[in-house]
Amino acid sequence: MLARNRINIYDYSDYRKFLLDFYEIEKSLDPTFSYRVFATAVEMDASLLLKILQGKRHVSPKCVESFVQFFRFKEAKAEYFREMVAYGKAKNDEQVRKHFESLQKMRPAASRELDEARYRYFQQWYYPMIRSALDVFDYHGSDDAASLGESCVPKLTATQVQNAVDALLQLGLAEQRKDGRIVPTDAHLKTKEHWLSASISDYQGSLAELARKSIAETPKEKRDISTLTMALDSKQIDKIREILAETRRAIVNVVNAMPSEICDSVYQLNFQLFPMMKKEER
Repeated sequence: MLARNRINIYDYSDYRKFLLDFYEIEKSLDPTFSYRVFATAVEMDASLLLKILQGKRHVSPKCVESFVQFFRFKEAKAEYFREMVAYGKAKNDEQVRKHFESLQKMRPAASRELDEARYRYFQQWYYPMIRSALDVFDYHGSDDAASLGESCVPKLTATQVQNAVDALLQLGLAEQRKDGRIVPTDAHLKTKEHWLSASISDYQGSLAELARKSIAETPKEKRDISTLTMALDSKQIDKIREILAETRRAIVNVVNAMPSEICDSVYQLNFQLFPMMKKEER
C-alpha cells in the first residue's frame, strides 16, 4: 500500500476524510485497489466502508483496531486515530471541545498551527471585533496595541489585541498595506470542522453576556436593546427566521455601503430567538 507513506495522519482531524483521501491516493497509484479490496483488508463489509467514507456511518470500536493494524500505526499514531474517531462521534459541545483539544495536543506544531488559529478566532469574542476595528483604527503594529485596547468596550490588554491581530494575519483575514497600516481583507473564514458548532456556542454566549453588561454600562442613546415575548405556533417558526434573515441582509447592505474612512465605531448586533415555554402535546 504505497499511499501509507504519502499521507500524514496529523494533517487531519476528521478520520473519515483521512480514510477517503487514503483511498483516493491508493486508487491513483494502484487502479486495482477498490472499496472491496480496502474493506477486505480491514475485515469489513464493502457497503459499510462506503457509508463510512461518505460520512453516513461511524466505525465500531472493533473496526478502529482493524484500521490501526491495517495502517501499521505505532503507539502515538494509533492513539491519535482512536481520538479522531472519538472526536467524530462526539455529540455535544463539551465532548467536541474535549476531543478536539486532545487532538491538538497530540499533533506536531506545524500541523496544528492553522487549526488552532481558526479555533481561537471563534472562541475569543474580541477577534472578530478587532477585525472590524482595523477598519476604524489606524493600526500599524504592536506599538498601537495598547491604544486600540483602551478604545475597546470592555477594554482589552495590548497582548489580547496583538494576539488577535496576529491570528487575523495568519488566517488571511487582515493584511499589512505598503504604508504599514494593517487593515481587514475581503476574505471569509470558511470551515466545516466538527468543532465549529461548539466554538460558536461559546462565542454567542460571550456576546450575550456583553449585551447584558451594556445595559448598565452604556448610555441608552448609544445602544438599542429591546425585547419581545410572544405566543407562536412553533410549526411556523421558519417564517420568523426568514424575517430575521432578511433583516440581517438589509443591515449588511447598509453597512457595506458605508466607506470605511467615515466609520468611527464598532457595534455588535445580536439576534436572539428562543423558546420560553412549550405546551404539552397530547
